[in-house]
This record gives sequence, structure tokens and C-alpha cells, in this order.
Amino acid sequence: MNILRELDMTEKLYVGDVGTEVVLECGRDLSLAENPAILVRRPDGTARTWPAETEGTRLRYVTRQGDLTMPGMHCLQAAYSQGGFSGRGSTAELMVHRAFA
Repeated sequence: MNILRELDMTEKLYVGDVGTEVVLECGRDLSLAENPAILVRRPDGTARTWPAETEGTRLRYVTRQGDLTMPGMHCLQAAYSQGGFSGRGSTAELMVHRAFA
């Protein structure tokens, strides 16, 4: 699974960014997936769950206020259930920078 970052105004993500599209490629049709989410482990080890939308073979989430509050490496995993499968994809990394970094 690869992460695709669709950034409109910048090459980097920064603490406090809102409206950034985060897309995880899962490599299989997700049209019947249930409970799609992106699981996030933040740099301090705390976990978050971002509710995702399915788009073909991808999970999509748009960041909101409070999502990117910590600089450092964020680990992301796609999670969903479909047919007899319920689980996670491989880990992708997303670097979030301090302002003016």
C-alpha cells in the first residue's frame, strides 16, 4: 500500500494544516468495504482514527482542525472489512513539519 498526498499549495504538510487530502492505495476494489478508516499513530505514540471514504481501490480522508497538531512522523494504516477480510494494510509514513520548517 502506498500513500498518495495530494497537496494543493505546498510540498510539505505542517502542524495545523486543514483540508489536505490523504489517500491510501489498497490495491483492491473497496466498493463493498465496511467501516473504512485510516488508523493513525502519532509521534508520541497516541492513536487516532480518521473515518475514510472509499474511491475505487483507495481510502480517502481530508484533514480537519485538530488532526495535525504534532510535528514528526505519523504512521498510517488502512483499515476496513470486506467479505471474509477484516484488518489493516501495510504501514505508510506521513511527515508533519513545524511551521517554517
